[in-house]
Amino acid sequence: MDVPTLQGIVDALAQELDLPVVLEDADQQPVVHSPHYGLTDKIRRDTIMRHATGEKVVDYFRHYDLPARADPFVVPGDPGAEVLPRLCIPVRHHDVALGYAWVLLPGGDATDDQLAAAGEAQEALRHTMRLEQQARAHEAEMVDDLVSADPDRRLRGLVNLEVKSAFDAPRRCVALVCAGPGWRAASARRAFVSQRWVPDPTSQLRGASTDEGVAVVAVDATPPGGPHPRTSERLEDQLSMPLDLPRIGRAVDELRRLADDAEVVIGVGPTVAAPSAVHQSYRRARLATRVALRTGRHRPVATWAALGVYRYLTQMPREALADGVDPRLLHLAENAPEIAGTLEVYLDHAAAIGEVADALHIHRSTLYYRLEKVAEVGIDLHSGHDRATMQAGFAALRLLQWWPTAQG
Repeated sequence: MDVPTLQGIVDALAQELDLPVVLEDADQQPVVHSPHYGLTDKIRRDTIMRHATGEKVVDYFRHYDLPARADPFVVPGDPGAEVLPRLCIPVRHHDVALGYAWVLLPGGDATDDQLAAAGEAQEALRHTMRLEQQARAHEAEMVDDLVSADPDRRLRGLVNLEVKSAFDAPRRCVALVCAGPGWRAASARRAFVSQRWVPDPTSQLRGASTDEGVAVVAVDATPPGGPHPRTSERLEDQLSMPLDLPRIGRAVDELRRLADDAEVVIGVGPTVAAPSAVHQSYRRARLATRVALRTGRHRPVATWAALGVYRYLTQMPREALADGVDPRLLHLAENAPEIAGTLEVYLDHAAAIGEVADALHIHRSTLYYRLEKVAEVGIDLHSGHDRATMQAGFAALRLLQWWPTAQG
């Protein structure tokens, strides 16, 4: 027996009433909406355009005590605020609110026929939302098991994964991790879970905690040679990227917009040869996310393959990382941040004087003066060893969040 979709239920109710409908979750964030049917107001318009319900709108309805409501009821309009009356249809499972359907009303009240239709839709929504809630919880639990450090939990996850034909082994997989200050926004977390990180929705699993979002995606068949319990060792597999990174970047931009421009980044782990190795891709995706957040580089989408020296540094304990920074570089960073900043740009531009001067917006004579100051602390810019040491040191300082300094 087919279960009706939330979109199908909302569209059917809107068509029956010839009125627009929006379905929100328990946090009053939009899930699906119907066409306008010639009627709209500021709240509906803003919610649909932003793909999120603003805090002011949530406050507007707060004094109606929505979580305690069980039966459909009418919320009066406010002409001064461009708000129409609307019929609220609470959707509950036992004593837990699952969401709310809102029907815009052209008048100030609902007819008996409208209330009857609302009651039928309420039951259909309750059933479908409950099933979707259970499915999401099961999917999130599966993701948690697959990326766990506990081998017994990973085994449980693999057993449960067998019902997902898209992940049949041998099948290569990639883990994505989403985090950042913007992750605290509930709307961003919901958008992550609802996002298609690959075109085929059956080829992805998603889970979200208060700390991070995790997506596990199946990308293609395992290359000749069969599945391997570790990251693929072929050079072309190490360097290839089976995911559409521009598409992921656009999705991250949307998450950030929903988080009121608070930073959100995605870390992409390496491709692994089978679902049994997803936990390794996940670990590296988390490290890539950490690099993006701490260094300000490789964002908003940080791939493990492109991290360069950070692939080494991010796996070091903080104390060892700090101890490894060359004291000459520490001296510059602490006492002459402008000179240190010039050195970093110089190294990043492979000592191309014209490019460095342009990047710093300074005259070449000023650049040469600053480079002389670098040499005064004993750094030989003609030495490949010293240049490599300084570049690794800057990367470590950024990872430690010691650089740039407040003055630099």
